[in-house]
Amino acid sequence: MEDSLKKQKDKLAKYDARGVQTLFRTVSRNHYNLLRMVDNKSSIILTMNSIIISLIMGAMFVAPEGAMDTIRVGSRILLNFSLISMLFAIISMLPHKYIGRMFSKSEYRGSLYAGNFSSLTLEEFKSEFERIMSSGRNIYDEMLTDLYFLGRVITGKQRMLMLSVVVFIIGLVWVIVYFASQGIGNS
Repeated sequence: MEDSLKKQKDKLAKYDARGVQTLFRTVSRNHYNLLRMVDNKSSIILTMNSIIISLIMGAMFVAPEGAMDTIRVGSRILLNFSLISMLFAIISMLPHKYIGRMFSKSEYRGSLYAGNFSSLTLEEFKSEFERIMSSGRNIYDEMLTDLYFLGRVITGKQRMLMLSVVVFIIGLVWVIVYFASQGIGNS
């Protein structure tokens, strides 16, 4: 009885190789999907703002003469907020780079990210991967560190995307309130 309990405890104390591999695959896939979602949402924001800017430009030419000043002011408001929103969306779509104080202090080389190892020579790249593969534990440490910094990058991209949406919403609400206060649309 005691012997079987000891075996169970020993088994639980060891790494379950398949479980660990599944964990890394799942987390990597989730990170990839999050990056794709940020890019897709940023693309939607850019498209939406581009359409709005085109409509604003067109409205300027067909607006009635009596409402031209009001439409100009409202258009400028919406145009400025749309451009700022587009800027944040574009920033969120930029290719990521591991930067920052925390990355520098970690002494992690970012060897699993193409943007970091592409600057190495083939020999330096092979040497770096031999270092990582020298023991199974190094591989897991390297993958964990890479996933951590990739998660931080994704969080930053999501913040930029959120900022883009918030700026757009503020601009849209502001111009609607402005037009409502000027009596545009109540005719």
